[in-house]
Parts: sequence; C-alpha cells; structure tokens
Amino acid sequence: MTRHVVWDHGVSLPGHRLWLDPLVVRSFAFISHAHTDHARRHREALLTPQTLALIPESRRPRGWRMLGYDEPMRRDRASVTLLPAGHMLGSAQLLLEHDGTSLLYTGDIKLRVPGTRKQTHVPKAEVLIVETTYGRPHFRFGDPDATVEAIAMWCRRALDSRVAPVLLCHALGKTEEVMQALAPYGFEFALEKRCVPCAQAYAGAGRPLPEWIELDGDARGRVVISPPAGKDEVRRLGRYRTALVSGWAKDAEFARLFGADMTFDLSDHCDFDELMDVVERTGADQVYTVHGYTEDFARSLRKRGIRASALEATEQLQLAL
Repeated sequence: MTRHVVWDHGVSLPGHRLWLDPLVVRSFAFISHAHTDHARRHREALLTPQTLALIPESRRPRGWRMLGYDEPMRRDRASVTLLPAGHMLGSAQLLLEHDGTSLLYTGDIKLRVPGTRKQTHVPKAEVLIVETTYGRPHFRFGDPDATVEAIAMWCRRALDSRVAPVLLCHALGKTEEVMQALAPYGFEFALEKRCVPCAQAYAGAGRPLPEWIELDGDARGRVVISPPAGKDEVRRLGRYRTALVSGWAKDAEFARLFGADMTFDLSDHCDFDELMDVVERTGADQVYTVHGYTEDFARSLRKRGIRASALEATEQLQLAL
C-alpha cells in the first residue's frame, strides 16, 4: 500500500488517502511550504505552523492540521512525520511509515544552508519522491557561505561607489533568507513593495529580520532587494547595479532574460550533486522525480543502477511497485 504512488495533477498516495503538494484543490493534502505554486485552498491541509502563517489569505486552506517537526501523527494505520527541508521557513519533508515500509517525499529541499555547518537531515526510506528543479549536471553550485561573502563584497563595492546594489530575489523566502545571510556584514535594506508583506509575514511567523524600510525611490546606503518583476521601481533609483541571486545563474540563457549586471548561484534548492546525495542518504530502492528536470535526473539515476522514473511525465500514470 505504501509503495502505491499515483500522479494526477499532483502526487497521491491512494492507500493512505493523502495528496502531496497537488496542483488542484483536494479534500486532504500535505503542503510542503508556502510558495504559491504549492499552496492551494484544500478542504483540509497538513502543514507546519510557519507554513500556514506564510500562506497568503487568498490561498490559505479552508481547514488545516498543523504539525511540528519530528512530531509523529497517525493517518489511519500509518505514521506521518514532518522533517525540516531547508528550503525556507516552515518547509518540510514528509516521511510516511506503514507495515515496515517507509516513503519519503522531500518537497522542495536544500541540504547546505548558509551560515551553518549543519546539513538538512534526510532519513532512510525504501521509496523516495524527490523534487528535481536543478536535475541536470551543469547545475553545480558553489559553497553557499563563500557565495554569500561574494554577494556582500559586491554590495559593499557598489555602496562605496555611491551606487545602489539591487539583489533580484523571489519575494517570499529568498528575500528573507538573503537578508539574514547578509546581516553579519552590517547592511541595512530597502525592500521593493512586493517584498514588504512577505517580510512582515516572516517576522510574524517568528523569524526576526535585519532592519529594513520600504523602497520609496531613495535607498541611500542600503542594499535593495526586489523580485525581477519590481524593476520598474528600481529604475527610479538613478545609479544602481543589479544581481540575480538564484540557482538559475548557472543557466546563461535564463540569466540573460533578467538583464542583470551580475549573477550569484545562491539557491534554496539542491543542486545536481546534492540531489544525488539525497538519494544516496535514503538508500531508496525506488525513486520518483517531480518538478523541474524530472526525466533528466531519473535518467542519471538509472545510469547509476538506481530504479527511477519521472513521476509526472504522463498524466494519470499509476505506478504500483
């Protein structure tokens, strides 16, 4: 039963009446984190308290079951445990155990977190469902602490030249994590308006942030953070330089689309080698890939003798192991 996995606009474990980050509204679903491509108004959702706090009202589930990390709950005859995923505040992996078999769904996951030597724990599991946003071999990121230091040096040089350094980041999650990573360097921040409610939500969810103001056309002496969609506001600054902070910095064509002056490969997802590490740590005998380069990563695993399939390759694909 635990090995029975179905794809139908999202991952389903039909033997346990449980959906994992489905793309459409379901009766009961696990929401791994608060990004809008994962959060839906499900009839009832399983999620961490921080994730619930970060979901915008328009996408908040109608009912919920909040569960802290490492607190097992019963789902029929199975045990479900949420574990930190390292992706953003509140993000979680889901471990389901039943009749001696375990299944791990990673959701969006990151092993190496800037500012800490601790890595995200990945438990053993016979079946692994792993997200593969950066599932191609050219996505190999540098050491995150060294990348943060490079970002800080770039910002300092710009400020010393009386130029506004503008970091292009996702408004929810990436903005706040970058602020925290740069805080030891003494920077103050100005946030483009799309980042403001996200920063307020982070603080409300229990993650204090360095001092910041809303960008109002004058960011003198401050590091500006904006989503790429906020560049109209950025253009009012006069003298500024932009840097894309994303794993997509490794993809030259994608990076050019943003017209950034600089790119830094600081990501809140695993790179290719980390994804391989996730698979190895679980010891799974069956791996399913979801999101991103699913076929490519599954093929790479099969070349290493690991049974792997791209779960979302075909709608209504039923996979009974």
